[in-house]
Amino acid sequence: MDPFGNLVLPQLPEEEFWERYNKRLEFPLATVAAVVLHIGIAALLIFILVRLMAREDTSPVPVQLVQVFGLDEGGGLGSSGSGGVEDPLVQADTQPDRFPINSLLNPHQLPEIREEIRQTIRYFDEHGRLPISDSNAAAYASLEESIRKKLLGARQGSGSGAGSGYDGDFGKGPGGSGADSTLGRNLRWVLRFTVSSGRDYLEQLRTMQAKVLVPIPNTDKCLFFPDLGDLSRRRIATDDDLRLLANQIKFCDTRRDAVLQVANTLDLDFQPTTFWAFFPKELEEELARLERNYRNRRSEDIEETIFRVTIRGGRPEVVVAEQRLKR
Repeated sequence: MDPFGNLVLPQLPEEEFWERYNKRLEFPLATVAAVVLHIGIAALLIFILVRLMAREDTSPVPVQLVQVFGLDEGGGLGSSGSGGVEDPLVQADTQPDRFPINSLLNPHQLPEIREEIRQTIRYFDEHGRLPISDSNAAAYASLEESIRKKLLGARQGSGSGAGSGYDGDFGKGPGGSGADSTLGRNLRWVLRFTVSSGRDYLEQLRTMQAKVLVPIPNTDKCLFFPDLGDLSRRRIATDDDLRLLANQIKFCDTRRDAVLQVANTLDLDFQPTTFWAFFPKELEEELARLERNYRNRRSEDIEETIFRVTIRGGRPEVVVAEQRLKR
């Protein structure tokens, strides 16, 4: 009885939490379902992440920069935007490979120019088997004859016998033999990159540890910049300079806008029509590796290999953009 005289029936004790929500195993089933759901979502996210990572290019990062020759058939510049530059110094042509050729006074003279180059290097390529790309032939043709011969590694011989290369060995050119020599690579390699200004151009070349040679128009002289980190060290190139440069991978740009902006950055008191860059042996070895690994072709079967360079985080990266077999 309660205080008011009412009859109070006995009440069952309040159910415990586990008994209230576990009559049909609701709690353990919900717990297990929640755990399985979270595990499933985590596994799905990990799967998606692994698939995305697998698509990334995990190949070794090579050194990269301008045309290696090679003469850059693209005028030293890649396609617009390839370097993240919104307003590149020179917009890419629809046919960039034709630019050095079209810059010739008479492009139909290419066979004659190529033959002249073969005569210059006959000490090394006696049977004329080394491929000479049209753009490289055109770039060499832009040089004064004596400079061209020196950069091709020719040297005045004596008597009626054949001359020799700068390395002093009969029948052997600088940097190796045949298509795997520095000379053979210079005649078929092309390197392209994108720049935003003359200063950016030179900074990229400096990153590549390049030296720059600027032919002085209507003379047999060149202005030489051995250290792009200190432009005050400029001087007129000597025969010894040209002899050493002949044994290095070369690059040439003939695009008017690019050349003029580089000339302004170098503070030149004349208006050049072209400039050349020369790269260390390490770059040549890296490019040779990239060429071999591209399609596993023999160097003697290749007419031209075009490299594309990008500077990322202050470091050059290079990839093979295109390769053409001998005709």
